[in-house]
Amino acid sequence: MTVAQPTPTIGPSAPVAALASLASFEVAQPSAVVLAGQTPGRPPAIAQLQPTQSAASLLGSVCKRAVSTYIQCEVVDYQPAGSPSESQVMWVDLQDVPLLKQVLTDSDDLANLPLFDPTPESIRNLRLAAIRAQVDSTVAVFVQWLQPNQVVARSTKYGFVLRRGVLEVPDGEIVMLTGDVTAVVIGDYVFFRNRSAFQQLTGLLEELRRQASNTFAAITANLKIAGFDDMAVAVTKGTTMLAKVASIQRKLDRYPEYRLALTMPKLLRFVRAHPEYGVEIAGVGRGAKLVFRNDPQNRWKILKLLDDDYLTSELTTLGYEANSKSSPLT
Repeated sequence: MTVAQPTPTIGPSAPVAALASLASFEVAQPSAVVLAGQTPGRPPAIAQLQPTQSAASLLGSVCKRAVSTYIQCEVVDYQPAGSPSESQVMWVDLQDVPLLKQVLTDSDDLANLPLFDPTPESIRNLRLAAIRAQVDSTVAVFVQWLQPNQVVARSTKYGFVLRRGVLEVPDGEIVMLTGDVTAVVIGDYVFFRNRSAFQQLTGLLEELRRQASNTFAAITANLKIAGFDDMAVAVTKGTTMLAKVASIQRKLDRYPEYRLALTMPKLLRFVRAHPEYGVEIAGVGRGAKLVFRNDPQNRWKILKLLDDDYLTSELTTLGYEANSKSSPLT
């Protein structure tokens, strides 16, 4: 169905330039840690913490590690169903990530940003920690998704500091930050290497779930699928399936000819010509249906067919099943 083409190696020039400018932050010292908490149905609560000199030194090492890793990466467009390789970093426009946009905007005026008050509720609702650094007039924010096991509330657990011959109780709650970051914000762009974690942090996962049902209904309106109801539920469950449906929607939005290819006659013709891909057909003639089976070995087959996940090499004429693809070049 698709002829293999070279994958684009560089994203748009503006994001590439923005990421390159991150190099100046290798020795930058953090000015604040911005925390964002969110209660379902309410806007994010943004507050700040001022690090001590020793804490700032440790936070600076987190930033330095992120900078040295990210600036060596190739910049590629965000693909909902794709994942960057170890040497790549995905990007999205900051305007498309309201949570991070608010974090960056609110932290522009640290003098008026409230100090974080570690109440049991505020700790329970913490969603991210953002290390803010500034070089001249340029600001970079190093974002870390705070998972439940990284916030140790003394109401349920007791933290002790071990020193030589001394057992000490820390004065305050404990937040465990790792050496990695989930995303880096600089200029008008957000960069990230773990697509799945980024989607969960920023709410893109919920957005994918909301869109998946509509997309699935649209692409299957004129198709015949045995097990349709089971498939409609399955495509809104796991994060990878959600991303795959989002990939289909992107093609529908950008390429009018793509929608014209998703007809029963064309799909049946392709499936019969390529039995090696294992898409099952039940019935004959106008009663023929694609068969959905909700087991690990088979639940992906129709979805991969609808996402056009099969390539033919122009060099060797061999056929391949693609795990992920960038957008078409033409």
